[in-house]
Amino acid sequence: MVKKNQKPQRNVMTLEGQMAAIGVMVSAATLSQREIDAVDIETVLVEMITAIAREGASLRLPTLLLSWVAEHGGAVIVEKLQRLLVERKRSGEDVSVTALCAQFAGRCGHKRWAPLVKRFAPRTTRYLGPRELAESLVRLRGKENWADGSGFVVPSGSLETSTKWVLSQSSLAKLSRQYQNRLVFGAQWRADIITAIQRGARTPAEISRMSGASYEPCYRVNLELGLAGWPDIALRPEGNGHKVA
Repeated sequence: MVKKNQKPQRNVMTLEGQMAAIGVMVSAATLSQREIDAVDIETVLVEMITAIAREGASLRLPTLLLSWVAEHGGAVIVEKLQRLLVERKRSGEDVSVTALCAQFAGRCGHKRWAPLVKRFAPRTTRYLGPRELAESLVRLRGKENWADGSGFVVPSGSLETSTKWVLSQSSLAKLSRQYQNRLVFGAQWRADIITAIQRGARTPAEISRMSGASYEPCYRVNLELGLAGWPDIALRPEGNGHKVA
């Protein structure tokens, strides 16, 4: 469970740097392991979603977001993502693009995203991109049927997602310890608790603070690892950094 009012600390990296750390190929920046470890997957997704609302007309960021979701959506802890989104919505930010993202995730087979469609869909129909241009394109080319139910109208062909915009699962697992643990342990809190231990947390309170999970599962997982004879998970050497794109 998520501890109420607890969330991963905001990262001081630029949005592009955070995106690169979760496998979006947007720059040729070299990030250290420390910088990559400081990035939380769901937090970056929320930053992308809110940035799309602020940018408005640009389709570049939605294309990158949906490309990532198609490849990696199964590794997202949806409960964690939803809580972060609710917090941002309460602060007055527009997170409605979540519904479109979740609808697309379902189309890609990531069924656990389904509750987010209804939860965050806009009350009135919206067009993705400049409205007048989008309406013209819909008349000319039609719309993307997969978006039906999300509250958004997407002109056919306007979001050309591609694997070329994101790292593969195996490549991202080598880059991101958090993502690697999601593949090993599943998209659940246990994975992030173990990630926190790998990053140096040694008490349930430290693990809770670093992972965003509540104290009880942190205590339990830490205890279970000790009982299994796995009290220390080897820390990955920090190395000289990783070129992310």
